[in-house]
Amino acid sequence: MTEAAAPDSPPTERGTNRGKRGTPTIPKMAELIAAELRAKILSGELKPGESLLSEASLVEEYDVSRPTLREALRLLEAQELVTVRRGSHRGPVVSLPDISVAARSVAIQLQLRRATLADVYRFRMIFEPPAVRMAAESATQQDIQALRAVLEEEDVRRGDFSAFAAVSWRFHTVLINLSANPAMAVIAESLQRISERHAAQSLAAADDRDKQQKRALRAHRKLVDLIEAGAGAEAEQFWRTHMAAVAKVVLEKAEGYVITELTD
Repeated sequence: MTEAAAPDSPPTERGTNRGKRGTPTIPKMAELIAAELRAKILSGELKPGESLLSEASLVEEYDVSRPTLREALRLLEAQELVTVRRGSHRGPVVSLPDISVAARSVAIQLQLRRATLADVYRFRMIFEPPAVRMAAESATQQDIQALRAVLEEEDVRRGDFSAFAAVSWRFHTVLINLSANPAMAVIAESLQRISERHAAQSLAAADDRDKQQKRALRAHRKLVDLIEAGAGAEAEQFWRTHMAAVAKVVLEKAEGYVITELTD
């Protein structure tokens, strides 16, 4: 009778060592290689646009077969962390995933829970006013210029409802980015990708769409003035009041808009 393999035997290229049901399995070699390269990319050790070693060099470094290495690269490519150029002598190139990857996942989860645009707006009412205060407390002159550039584009896009909605949502994203809180920034940009198309449809169908655009632009300008003055508490209170006033108009209609999965 042969001895059973030790439970802590190392992973091999042939596959995962599978235990009994309910016990963790040891990752395959390709997963371990992918995890190591992913850690180097996310830590900044490997930067976007930088080439990894050639396939032959990576095979030698990790002492694995080409199929194993290619599986590891496929895992990273699926996460949009590398771009594999077939037939290129340059080797895999480091890339970073677009925020649309996160937005798509969030949209799917919201759809599964039958979430509406009203749910999204109520959530924004929780985190946007404090983010505005944080932005006012830390914004540089360069940050203010970035906000004013969006305001100028909003003014130009008035009348083009789809374009205006996209720029208006981008104002919120730039604003949240100035809070210097990465978690809020990712959430805000994901919600922008999910909601801007619905906002464009709603704006185009509104009887007072011209008035809505002027009101939004006026509020955005006042907010930027408060942020530039460093008036954090006043900016937060103004934005909380503004969002509450808008809620009276949009929430009833937004209840009927169920979040749909992003497909592009």
